[in-house]
Parts: sequence; structure tokens; C-alpha cells
Amino acid sequence: MRTIRKEHGNGGKQTYELIDGLFKPIFGSEILKSADDSTIFSLNDMKVGISTDSFVVKPYFFKGGDIGKLAVCGTVNDLAVAGLEPKYITVSFIIEEGFSMDDLERITMSIKKYADLARVEVVAGDTKVVEKGAADGIFINTTGLGVARDTKKMPSISKIKSNQVVVVSGDIGRHGACIYSHNEDLGFEDKIESDCGLLSDVISELMQEVDVAYMKDLTRGGLATALNEIVQKSGFDIKVEEEKIPVADEVKALCDILGLDSYYLACEGRFVAIVNRDEKEKAIEILRKYNGFACEIGTVEESREKRVYLSTTFGGTRILDMLYYEMLPRIC
Repeated sequence: MRTIRKEHGNGGKQTYELIDGLFKPIFGSEILKSADDSTIFSLNDMKVGISTDSFVVKPYFFKGGDIGKLAVCGTVNDLAVAGLEPKYITVSFIIEEGFSMDDLERITMSIKKYADLARVEVVAGDTKVVEKGAADGIFINTTGLGVARDTKKMPSISKIKSNQVVVVSGDIGRHGACIYSHNEDLGFEDKIESDCGLLSDVISELMQEVDVAYMKDLTRGGLATALNEIVQKSGFDIKVEEEKIPVADEVKALCDILGLDSYYLACEGRFVAIVNRDEKEKAIEILRKYNGFACEIGTVEESREKRVYLSTTFGGTRILDMLYYEMLPRIC
């Protein structure tokens, strides 16, 4: 008998096998074939987009955020990297009997705070309460709707071409490391702050000044998995340089202790952008207004095998594959 395993929720290979092997064949939607986190379509001569996501992170409160902030940022960021201006979100709660009313109020206030900061309006919702032991506290689903910022400058996988530059908006792996630090109780809880945050403002400014070929936010599966999604859809290779990829010292320390690979740790406030080489300096200048670690990390190359290659600090090259082994599935 086929069963769901925890690895199906880690955002890596098993997640995509589940989507491609079960969900897509059953739904059969042409729109779903784009396989992006946001779906863009025409509605009354307007380009609009929609994205939906569910959030089951544990703990509900962590350094730098909580499940409410995460729910808003996750959905708004998916819209933003697609070139959309987020406008509206819906919020649905599944709450376990016995959950703290004070914690629920705190989470709801966080949703309101970050929706206001993102300039999106909460326009609909739903609440379900299940018996004790059936939901492990609280689960949140959000759906977001956005409109195209500039239809002529919309990022698209079809705009990717050889010799373009890959830039990252900040240091990677903070969110995953933060959640691990809470779960492992290693004394890092106050040292690693999640990167959970809104990307709509930095992306708006970037798109005004730079012709961005494509963007992808880094969530489950981290940098490596996001880059693998790009190469599989674009048909190009990507080569990144280990010495250029920004990882904070405290994240490196946690990875060393637990044997984790920072390239696969989740982010919730970072993205990669692919830009033309003659615009990379302008792109990095804009990104560094928001995060000083923003930098170029690699290039797009003609494909050999639709792979992501890592040039190591030792002078070698290794393949960065999509996440396969089990990491924390409840990272977001």
C-alpha cells in the first residue's frame, strides 16, 4: 500500500514526485503546468495572479516571527516574485480544541500587522475547530490575489538565457536554522533569527530599475532546491560559487553541529533573481538597500544535463541536486 511519508512535505524531490505523479494528472489543468508558486492568467484584459499556501510550522512562535507573520509573508512573497502587486488575501484557521485563546489573538494580530505592512487586505476567511489531538495546535491556510505591476516587464522562465547572472537577495538558511534551533534545544534559540519577512517593496523597486528575467523565493528546500526548479523549467544549467554564497556564522555553526547543509535550509524572506550581466551591479545595489549580504552567486550556462553545479572552495565542482533526504517537514 502506498503511503505518505514525512519526506513528501520537505519541498524536495518527493514533494515534486507527489505533485507530478498524483495531483497534476488528476487535475489536468493547463494552467498548473507552469508549476510556479503563483498562477498568472488574464481576467477582463487584466493580468492577475493567485497563490495559496498552508502553514503548519512548529513552534508557532520563534525568533523573528510566528505562524501568523509567516502565513502573510509566504503568500505575499509568492505573488511578488511573479511580478505581481499583492492586493488581497484570505485566511483560514484549523484550530485544535484546547488551543490558547491568548496565543490565537497574538497570531491574529500578527496577521493583521503584516497584512497592513504589505498593503494587502484580508477579505475572507474560515475557522474550523477539531478535537484535541487532531491538529497539533493550529494550522493556517492563506490565499493571495495580485495584479501585474508592469505587463511588459513580467518575469518569465522563457526570458532566461545563457550568460545571465544569478543574484541572491541576502544570506541564506536563516529560517530553517532558526526552527531547527528551537526543536533541537542546543542553545541557539536567541542567536539565530528567522529571515521571515516581506519582499514586495524590494521587488517593486528592483522591477522599476532592472529588467528581471526571472525570480524565485527560497522556501522549503532552500537555495539548492529553488535553483533546481529553475534549471528543470528553463532547460539551462546554473553554476554557483561556494565562496560567494552568503551564510551567517551562526547558521554555519548550527549546520556543523547537526550535520546540515545550509544550501537546503529554508528561507522565508530571500529570493534569487536572474538578470542580464550589464544590469547586475544595479540589481545588487538595489538589493543591498534591504540586505547587506545581497550579491552575485553564479551564472546561467548552456545546458549539459539541466543541473545546478557548485564550484567549491577547494577548486572542485559538485552537483547540487534537489533536496532528497528528510529535513524538517514542518518548517513553514
